[in-house]
Amino acid sequence: MIEPLVLAAAKDYLVTDSIEHGYAIVDAQFLVNQWGETNVADETVERLSPINALNLSSGRPDALVAAPNPSAFETSTEQVLAPLLSVIEAKGHSAGSVNVSEAITQAHAHLDEVNLGFAAVPKRSIKSIHRRLAGELDVGVLLVDETGDVEVAEKPRAVGASTTPSTETVRFHARIGGDVPSKLKKNHPKNALGYILAVTADGNTETLCEEYVIETVSHARLDAEALGLVATGSGNPRLTPKGTESVRTLSYCYDGVVAALNKIREYRRSRERLIDVEPAMAIVARDAILQYPPTQELLHVLDDITEEGSGRFRVDQVAKRLAKRRPEFAIDLFLSTDPKIRRAALRDQEIRLEVFDQEEHYHTNTLYQYKAVLFHTGLLTSRGLDTLAKLDFSEEKESQMWIPEDSI
Repeated sequence: MIEPLVLAAAKDYLVTDSIEHGYAIVDAQFLVNQWGETNVADETVERLSPINALNLSSGRPDALVAAPNPSAFETSTEQVLAPLLSVIEAKGHSAGSVNVSEAITQAHAHLDEVNLGFAAVPKRSIKSIHRRLAGELDVGVLLVDETGDVEVAEKPRAVGASTTPSTETVRFHARIGGDVPSKLKKNHPKNALGYILAVTADGNTETLCEEYVIETVSHARLDAEALGLVATGSGNPRLTPKGTESVRTLSYCYDGVVAALNKIREYRRSRERLIDVEPAMAIVARDAILQYPPTQELLHVLDDITEEGSGRFRVDQVAKRLAKRRPEFAIDLFLSTDPKIRRAALRDQEIRLEVFDQEEHYHTNTLYQYKAVLFHTGLLTSRGLDTLAKLDFSEEKESQMWIPEDSI
């Protein structure tokens, strides 16, 4: 078995039957048509997608998985950051041998930044010495057979881990599901704020949300979840710590939860900018969207452009500047998740800036909903585009300009 097949099976297993959303991302080295002398099928690349450039302090892992399958590790009563983040280092047959020990030590090297480490190897390659090494280093071992079935040979225990923008981005996607930057359903953050107020207020949440916020309650819930204000993994919505503090702030500013809901009802179908008419609400939403790591990187790029005095803030120009600074964030934020586009963007494991010159390579979730939140919270000066067809890099229209409201 070649390494891509081993990794694909391990990835599928670790995101199966997760009690949370689950999310996995694979390193750009697997965007290839051939592994050694063996062809890599397009189906395998699709199984490994989404693929991006992964960088941790100890090197490039094969894959990162947030909220991994709980059957793969030992439960612990210790408090660790949720969702748990795991790393996979896979090895396949190379010149007739499988370097199992190297996979184990590579996975162990990442434990400063992840909670769990896994070595994934062909089943026939495991020996007792490898099991002992994995046990000593607290690394899990996943055995993959020729049919793609996975067996857990050694279960690791979760450990505490430091946080970085790269690892937090993976956790973010695990919390909200999918790999587009926000999963926002609507282009106004008041819906998310109204939902968490409805969760807190006395009465039925859906009824209150329909009355005060928006009729499509499911969209408001998803927006609140995307902004990290509510969690619904157990079925019933519950406020996150951020959501609790947001409700506390809104209740204080508007003299109670119901009064805050009444204020939100005033802006149904309103096109007024939230930061201008209700600064307290906008600041709460602003704090939430700033927790998404690429937002901070995006603002750094916009500040740099401002300082240079170039005034070139069109979305493709911003995306390319971000790609030079943090390629994984630029791909995550702006490009479609289509494996063919990811393959073009990361050919030979190097970022290809020309990919950002094609309008059809972008996705509207960033161009519209995500940008609208940045606009309403006072971070950008204009709204975005509601369809990809309106994106035209031959023009300098306001809706495709990403200009910071207050640059530092």
